[in-house]
Amino acid sequence: MVQHLGLFLIFILSLPSWAQDERYYRQILNGELPKLTEEAKDIYEHQFNVKGASYSVDLNGDQFNEIIQPQKRDGVDWIEIRDNSQRKVFEAKLLAMGSESSLYKIKLAQISEKTKVMVLFLDEGKTAGRRFESTGRIFLISYDDNDFSTMRLTQGPHFFHEKEGQRDQYWRKSYDVEIRDLDKNGVREVIVEFNHIQRIMRYLGKGEWERL
Repeated sequence: MVQHLGLFLIFILSLPSWAQDERYYRQILNGELPKLTEEAKDIYEHQFNVKGASYSVDLNGDQFNEIIQPQKRDGVDWIEIRDNSQRKVFEAKLLAMGSESSLYKIKLAQISEKTKVMVLFLDEGKTAGRRFESTGRIFLISYDDNDFSTMRLTQGPHFFHEKEGQRDQYWRKSYDVEIRDLDKNGVREVIVEFNHIQRIMRYLGKGEWERL
């Protein structure tokens, strides 16, 4: 009886690690994890699924991979970036609005000759009660001249909004997020667009953005 109880406890304690391994292998099979051998030219604009794992990618073109790691700290979403020697070069808090929030995608792009930006897609979670509401928001991490000390975080607009209120009121809006040079000045803007609605983030330099 004692032996059977011991085996049962081992089995129960092993379940979380098995589930984690299963999710990890499923990501590999689905091609969601970036290859460690990717060169900088291959990631000019690429998307990474980053839910619940750390990822290696060359952010500054020096042929060494940095580590991008989304984290949960006391229920709050954070992003942490370390260089190839495991030294922390950046961290920031991503404020959400409800439960079950998660950072699930990152888009890396070169927006000018000297500036790169990481667009973070945060599921802000949901609230429920007499009404249901769920939102998603982008955050921008910009840096100049491949210098991590210039990294700055800027909160952007919502790209998703779902709401159900009283009297059967319901709507769901999913916006496209694009990066293109609208004014042809050599610096690409981040555009969140739905039908005729446009929310534009213009980079001013030194980590500063203007929302139009």
